[in-house]
Amino acid sequence: MGLTLRKNMSIFLDTAPLIYFWEQHERYFPALAALFDGVYANDILCCVSLVTYIEIVTLPLKKGDRKLASKYRNYLTNAANFQLASLDLTIADKTAWFRSEYNLRTPDAIQLATADACGVDYILTNDKAWGKIRMPGQGRVVLVEELLAD
Repeated sequence: MGLTLRKNMSIFLDTAPLIYFWEQHERYFPALAALFDGVYANDILCCVSLVTYIEIVTLPLKKGDRKLASKYRNYLTNAANFQLASLDLTIADKTAWFRSEYNLRTPDAIQLATADACGVDYILTNDKAWGKIRMPGQGRVVLVEELLAD
């Protein structure tokens, strides 16, 4: 599966995996559905940043679909096993470090800084550039593509 699920671990979710899951992406949905089944079965915490929240609700709002934007907001703020991490000075400092160390755009640096602050075991993304980043904490970057290997 690209990552080994075990009880009480934590995973940071970038925006793409959530969109693939919610929109039932033809290629990635089955693997992500299995992942989320495992998340709930093993009481795994999924950490999500405010960047992901902003990115996920923007398109429905552009389309005038406030109901869908509200559904996404409700899910990310109230779903069991999900934590929407707030931005704070610690994350801001780590964001600046990621930007200076890896020349990342601010949104990507915020994502990785949030994952680091959450102390996650894995970071799930489909951004291949993140795979080259050496995380200061224990989080290992896993591409959605890697979930298909199992």
